[in-house]
Amino acid sequence: MHQRPAIFLAEDSPADVYLFREALKAHDVETDLFVFHDGETAMSFLLAAEDNGPEPQLFVLDLSLPAISGLALLRHLRASKRFADSLVIILTSSDDPADRTESLKFGATCFLRKADNVADFLEIGRDIKAILRLK
Repeated sequence: MHQRPAIFLAEDSPADVYLFREALKAHDVETDLFVFHDGETAMSFLLAAEDNGPEPQLFVLDLSLPAISGLALLRHLRASKRFADSLVIILTSSDDPADRTESLKFGATCFLRKADNVADFLEIGRDIKAILRLK
Protein backbone atom coordinates (compact mmCIF):
# COMPACT_ATOMS: atom_id res chain seq x y z
CA MET A 1 0.00 0.00 0.00
CA HIS A 2 1.36 3.41 -0.98
CA GLN A 3 1.58 5.84 1.91
CA ARG A 4 0.28 9.37 1.34
CA PRO A 5 2.91 12.05 1.76
CA ALA A 6 2.55 14.41 4.69
CA ILE A 7 2.93 18.18 4.36
CA PHE A 8 3.58 20.54 7.27
CA LEU A 9 2.02 23.95 6.51
CA ALA A 10 2.75 26.94 8.75
CA GLU A 11 0.36 29.64 7.53
CA ASP A 12 -1.63 32.15 9.58
CA SER A 13 -4.07 33.23 6.87
CA PRO A 14 -7.20 31.01 6.77
CA ALA A 15 -7.81 32.15 3.18
CA ASP A 16 -4.32 31.05 2.12
CA VAL A 17 -4.72 27.70 3.91
CA TYR A 18 -7.97 27.20 1.99
CA LEU A 19 -6.30 28.12 -1.32
CA PHE A 20 -3.38 25.82 -0.54
CA ARG A 21 -5.78 22.91 -0.01
CA GLU A 22 -7.58 23.80 -3.25
CA ALA A 23 -4.25 23.98 -5.10
CA LEU A 24 -3.42 20.46 -3.96
CA LYS A 25 -6.86 19.22 -5.06
CA ALA A 26 -6.58 20.97 -8.43
CA HIS A 27 -3.38 19.04 -9.17
CA ASP A 28 -4.47 15.71 -7.68
CA VAL A 29 -1.99 15.84 -4.83
CA GLU A 30 -3.34 13.55 -2.12
CA THR A 31 -1.63 14.28 1.14
CA ASP A 32 -2.02 14.42 4.88
CA LEU A 33 -1.82 18.11 5.73
CA PHE A 34 -0.69 19.33 9.15
CA VAL A 35 -1.69 23.00 9.46
CA PHE A 36 -0.26 25.40 12.04
CA HIS A 37 -1.64 28.93 12.29
CA ASP A 38 1.27 30.39 14.27
CA GLY A 39 4.97 29.79 14.70
CA GLU A 40 4.72 28.78 18.35
CA THR A 41 2.35 25.88 17.65
CA ALA A 42 4.45 24.85 14.66
CA MET A 43 7.61 24.86 16.79
CA SER A 44 5.89 22.79 19.49
CA PHE A 45 5.04 20.17 16.86
CA LEU A 46 8.64 20.12 15.60
CA LEU A 47 10.06 19.72 19.09
CA ALA A 48 7.63 16.92 19.90
CA ALA A 49 8.30 15.14 16.59
CA GLU A 50 12.07 15.47 16.87
CA ASP A 51 12.57 12.02 18.39
CA ASN A 52 9.51 10.04 17.48
CA GLY A 53 6.56 11.55 15.68
CA PRO A 54 5.22 12.31 12.25
CA GLU A 55 7.88 13.07 9.66
CA PRO A 56 6.43 15.26 6.91
CA GLN A 57 7.95 14.86 3.46
CA LEU A 58 7.58 18.60 2.86
CA PHE A 59 7.53 21.71 5.02
CA VAL A 60 5.80 24.83 3.68
CA LEU A 61 6.47 27.96 5.73
CA ASP A 62 5.09 31.47 5.53
CA LEU A 63 7.71 33.98 6.67
CA SER A 64 5.27 36.24 8.56
CA LEU A 65 3.82 34.13 11.34
CA PRO A 66 2.66 35.20 14.79
CA ALA A 67 4.99 34.38 17.71
CA ILE A 68 7.83 32.66 15.80
CA SER A 69 8.71 33.57 12.20
CA GLY A 70 8.93 31.17 9.30
CA LEU A 71 12.62 31.97 9.03
CA ALA A 72 13.15 30.91 12.66
CA LEU A 73 11.30 27.65 11.89
CA LEU A 74 13.54 27.13 8.86
CA ARG A 75 16.66 27.66 10.97
CA HIS A 76 15.35 25.16 13.53
CA LEU A 77 14.65 22.58 10.82
CA ARG A 78 18.15 22.91 9.40
CA ALA A 79 19.70 22.53 12.88
CA SER A 80 17.57 19.48 13.65
CA LYS A 81 18.98 15.96 13.43
CA ARG A 82 15.73 14.54 12.11
CA PHE A 83 14.62 17.31 9.73
CA ALA A 84 17.93 18.80 8.55
CA ASP A 85 17.62 17.33 5.05
CA SER A 86 13.88 17.85 4.64
CA LEU A 87 12.34 19.66 1.69
CA VAL A 88 11.34 23.18 2.77
CA ILE A 89 9.40 25.70 0.70
CA ILE A 90 9.10 29.29 1.79
CA LEU A 91 5.69 30.48 0.57
CA THR A 92 5.23 34.17 1.22
CA SER A 93 3.64 37.34 -0.05
CA SER A 94 6.93 39.18 0.47
CA ASP A 95 8.63 40.51 -2.63
CA ASP A 96 11.65 41.74 -0.66
CA PRO A 97 14.82 40.33 -2.29
CA ALA A 98 16.43 40.14 1.17
CA ASP A 99 13.76 37.65 2.32
CA ARG A 100 14.54 35.43 -0.67
CA THR A 101 18.29 35.68 -0.13
CA GLU A 102 18.04 34.97 3.58
CA SER A 103 15.64 32.04 3.10
CA LEU A 104 17.93 30.38 0.58
CA LYS A 105 21.00 31.16 2.70
CA PHE A 106 19.45 29.28 5.62
CA GLY A 107 18.65 26.27 3.45
CA ALA A 108 15.19 26.62 1.96
CA THR A 109 14.71 24.19 -0.92
CA CYS A 110 12.90 26.95 -2.80
CA PHE A 111 11.26 30.32 -2.34
CA LEU A 112 7.80 30.86 -3.84
CA ARG A 113 5.90 34.11 -3.84
CA LYS A 114 2.15 33.86 -3.23
CA ALA A 115 0.25 34.75 -6.36
CA ASP A 116 -1.95 37.84 -6.47
CA ASN A 117 -4.88 35.99 -8.04
CA VAL A 118 -6.62 32.70 -7.34
CA ALA A 119 -5.83 31.02 -10.69
CA ASP A 120 -2.10 31.61 -10.26
CA PHE A 121 -2.20 30.63 -6.57
CA LEU A 122 -3.72 27.27 -7.53
CA GLU A 123 -0.65 26.58 -9.67
CA ILE A 124 1.28 26.10 -6.43
CA GLY A 125 -0.22 22.62 -6.46
CA ARG A 126 1.75 21.85 -9.62
CA ASP A 127 4.96 22.99 -7.92
CA ILE A 128 4.21 20.89 -4.81
CA LYS A 129 3.53 17.84 -6.97
CA ALA A 130 6.85 18.27 -8.78
CA ILE A 131 8.77 18.81 -5.55
CA LEU A 132 7.28 15.74 -3.86
CA ARG A 133 8.43 13.61 -6.77
CA LEU A 134 12.01 14.53 -5.89
CA LYS A 135 11.87 12.45 -2.76
